[in-house]
Amino acid sequence: MSDENEENGSHPFQQMLPAATDTEHESLVALPKAIVMNPGRSKVLDQHTVAFQYYNSFNYSLLKKKNKGIRLAIGITSANPGEGKSLVASNLAVSLTLGYKKKTVLVDLNINRPSLHEIFGTSTGPGLIEALNDGDIHLWETPVDHLHLLSCGGKSRTNGSSRNGHHGSSFKHRYLDLDQMTSFSDVITSLQQEYEFVIVDMPSMNNEDFPILFANRLDGLLMVVDSVTTKRNDMEKVFRRLNEQQILGFILNKVSDKQE
Repeated sequence: MSDENEENGSHPFQQMLPAATDTEHESLVALPKAIVMNPGRSKVLDQHTVAFQYYNSFNYSLLKKKNKGIRLAIGITSANPGEGKSLVASNLAVSLTLGYKKKTVLVDLNINRPSLHEIFGTSTGPGLIEALNDGDIHLWETPVDHLHLLSCGGKSRTNGSSRNGHHGSSFKHRYLDLDQMTSFSDVITSLQQEYEFVIVDMPSMNNEDFPILFANRLDGLLMVVDSVTTKRNDMEKVFRRLNEQQILGFILNKVSDKQE
C-alpha cells in the first residue's frame, strides 16, 4: 500500500469514509432502523472455525490510535462458494474485537448458505431478512464481548425451489431484490452509527442471483481466494462484475506453510 497518503496526513481507508451530508441533501437520507438486542447471550463458539491461529493472523496499520474515528462497513466475498468467506469474516470480527478493542457487528448476507449463527451459537432469526422486509434490526450477543451478530433471519421470499448442500435442508432458495437495497442501506447506516466495524459475510461474486449493487453500499470488499481451487478465469469473471477499486485486498486461504 502506498505511503503517499500517509505523508499527506491521511490513510487510504480514511478516504473511503462517507463525507458529511450537506444540509440540502438531508431530506434524501433514510431514517435509521431501530436496533433491538435479543435477550440472552450465546455461550457456544465453534472453536474449529474461530481459532487463535486464524484471528491472530490479522494485523492492521490503519488501527493506530490516531485513527480513532474510523468506521467501516467491509464485505467479505470470494469468486466461488466454499472458499472460506465465513471463516475469514468470523475471525476478522473476533480479531477486531479482541485485539483492537473495536465494537464490531457481523452481518450474514449469505442468505442461501448461512453459517454465522451456527459458528456463534445463536438463533438464525429474527435477523437480516426480517430487517430487509421492513422490520427492526435484531442483534444477538456472541460469546465474545462487544461482538454482536445480525444473523441471516428466517423469513424471506422464495421461488419454491430447494437446493442441496445449503445449511438447513428445509430452506427454499432465497433471493434478494433490488427493491430491498434501500432497506439494506438503512441497515448498514444504522449499524455504522453504533459500531466501529460492520463485517458482512456475502455471497460469492460469481453468483448471478446476487444483485451486485448491494456491494456498493459497503466501503469496500475483501476477496477470499482459495489457493488450491480458485482459477484465473474465476477472478476474471469477478472483475467483469465488480469495479476493481471496490476491492480493498485479497486474503489467501488454504496456504501451506511447508517450504519446498
